[in-house]
Amino acid sequence: MPALLRCAVLACALSVASTTALHARPDDAGLREARALLQRMNTALAQRNYVGTLRHERDGRAESLRILHRVKGNEVAERLVPLDGSRREFIRRGPELITLLPDQGVALVERRPRAGGLFPTLPQLDDRSAQLYTVAAVRGVRQQGREARLVVLEPRDGYRYGYRIWIDARTAMPLKTELRDERGAVLEEVAFTELSLLADIPDSDFQPAVPTAGLRWYRSAPVQVAAATRAVGPAWTAGRLPPGFRLTQSTRQNLPGVDGPVEHLVFSDGIASVSVFIGSRDGAAPKAAPVAAQAGGAATTFFVTRVEGRPVTVVGEVPMRTARFIALQVRPASPGAPASPAAAAVPAAPAAPAAPAAPTAAATPAPPR
Repeated sequence: MPALLRCAVLACALSVASTTALHARPDDAGLREARALLQRMNTALAQRNYVGTLRHERDGRAESLRILHRVKGNEVAERLVPLDGSRREFIRRGPELITLLPDQGVALVERRPRAGGLFPTLPQLDDRSAQLYTVAAVRGVRQQGREARLVVLEPRDGYRYGYRIWIDARTAMPLKTELRDERGAVLEEVAFTELSLLADIPDSDFQPAVPTAGLRWYRSAPVQVAAATRAVGPAWTAGRLPPGFRLTQSTRQNLPGVDGPVEHLVFSDGIASVSVFIGSRDGAAPKAAPVAAQAGGAATTFFVTRVEGRPVTVVGEVPMRTARFIALQVRPASPGAPASPAAAAVPAAPAAPAAPAAPTAAATPAPPR
């Protein structure tokens, strides 16, 4: 998924300079309230029809995006349009995500193995994630002229970021989210500057505004999809993981610009997720994946290395130490062994290896459907 889509995924954290009252741990009733609020928010994002304008700020830069979301029957339709004049568009129709890049003459089609939207669900607390994050505050506030509830989640260690979420008291929609590092600095912020909840949105609103004639269409075709607990071969896993993380998804697919199938692993602590892409032996990293480490202030971390002659690219909204540790722990699973969750461990921070060069191979175009 493009970095632009990943930015829509954001959630939020607490500044170390916050007031004593904000840092006070809520009682059991406060924890239950936080869980209920986050559940209502995720349900609203997944089930409501809405049209809105998002303002996204990251690394000192800001952009606005128009988002449309509709649930009709059993199908979800979404459209995300940057308002910066770049003519990019992202359209989701059921499990299929279409990325239109007319300035580059390219359209990318990805059939995703699991549900996920252009504005994915934000954090929700369960028994496992509650052991990794502290609910530092739940309180009533005013946000954008609306009555809202502020939920603050602080990480218990340095392997994940913290979250701050302003949830509309009436609609349960997230009005604003922040993602902060361990020093309290805001890494990313997303806020609705306009938001309308609608009974229905016409099909015509999900048609692209950019020209599609003459685009080269590329399809990311799944080769094999397996649940994390199924035996697959060959399979990759991680020897150890940062506390709370476990393998939640294992797939094999073809990607544009990459020779041979790519293994895709997803590790999650229940809130934060890390994607690991493993290329073919002596191959190059996916063309769209940066080979540099985390940029100053940016929440999305990229880490690239090689394991047993294969390029390994790690992408996630996690601290660099988390991405580096997972990258250096991935390895082929034993023949016939299930791709089960790896054992968690508290690692010492390893040194970062040199990053390989970006590939130049072109993908074979596939005709549009």
